[in-house]
Amino acid sequence: MFNFIKYFKNKKLIKKDCKLDEEGRCLIEIAIKDRSEVLSPYVINGQETINSEFASALDNAVKSIPPKKDIHLNIEGKGLSDQDKNTFALAIKNYYLNSTLESQRKIKNNMILFIIMAIMSLITLAALFLVNYFEVNWLIIEVFDIIVWVFVWEAVDLLAFQRSMIVFDRQRSYKVYKSKISFK
Repeated sequence: MFNFIKYFKNKKLIKKDCKLDEEGRCLIEIAIKDRSEVLSPYVINGQETINSEFASALDNAVKSIPPKKDIHLNIEGKGLSDQDKNTFALAIKNYYLNSTLESQRKIKNNMILFIIMAIMSLITLAALFLVNYFEVNWLIIEVFDIIVWVFVWEAVDLLAFQRSMIVFDRQRSYKVYKSKISFK
């Protein structure tokens, strides 16, 4: 037990410092060989995007960056034309803009579900008071008690736990969307 606590007291294991660029942004250096490693083969509505493997690698690199830090993506690739560089930057921006918008929709849906669960919990709570007032069978009272608890807990879960994870994902996607992208 105490070894476990000592493990988390070691700040070097918890805190991973990122390499900073000249403007104080966390620098992520990416080496690529050709366009197929970055771009998805599909172009939807005239917008290119990055492929899922590259997005996964980039998401993994961004995980270690503190949420308050800005990001600088430095992409190194031999023989990249200016057109390729522009396409890569737009594809990365498109992917993370879409991720940010998706997270924003999830936050909105989360709030709608929270409101529905809160209303349902108030309705079932009122029903529980009525059932108690009219002194109905104890089994029915217990059933209403459980139903109230389920709706209240679901509302708390939606607002306190799930929403915070979605907001964190949105912030991370937005940071990458707003990141500086440069090429070597």
